[in-house]
Amino acid sequence: MSPRPAQEPRGGVALPPTPAQCASKFDLAIALTLAAWPALSLAVANLWGGPLSSEKRDWFAGAVSTLLEETPDADVDYVEEFLLQVMLDEFEVNVDDSSAEEVAAKILGLRKLCAKGDFGMVDEMFARWEERRRRGVGPDLGFVEGKDEGLETDWDSEDEDGAGEGVDVEMGEAPGLGRAIMEKPPPEVDEEGFIKVVGKKRR
Repeated sequence: MSPRPAQEPRGGVALPPTPAQCASKFDLAIALTLAAWPALSLAVANLWGGPLSSEKRDWFAGAVSTLLEETPDADVDYVEEFLLQVMLDEFEVNVDDSSAEEVAAKILGLRKLCAKGDFGMVDEMFARWEERRRRGVGPDLGFVEGKDEGLETDWDSEDEDGAGEGVDVEMGEAPGLGRAIMEKPPPEVDEEGFIKVVGKKRR
């Protein structure tokens, strides 16, 4: 389904979007941006985050949204570091190219646009995602169409697995326990004193 256009009062003058609509569009923008990140897509496709890798991607988008709500002055470096940490902690993927920086910069750029009520780029991204879904090559994302305020993300709706509820930036909130790696990081010891088991390398 396509995003709803801004409502128009009598007289044909478009009403400015509400803060809730801006926030909803930005959440959609985050989900679409992460879905287009090759490193994350590869990790999800290969279940390197465990059997709930797809749900982790949805959680990831919600965690980024929460991060930026709680840290509104976050810059590209800060967001990039967060993205890299999640990829390592939840998918055990060590992203060693500049893609995380590009994703962080795009997310912050989209935040500025959405805050101004400029949804053109997000709508174009959504249209491209819909086209890919029609061709059977796009990922399923955790968002649904809202009734009154445009698109709402799935982490705002009920989730019977609880993966989208109470999202915090603490990595322990991510769904699933399965782990694998793309590049082998240094041995890590968890809070209980167990060494994390690694099993896959990037080809």
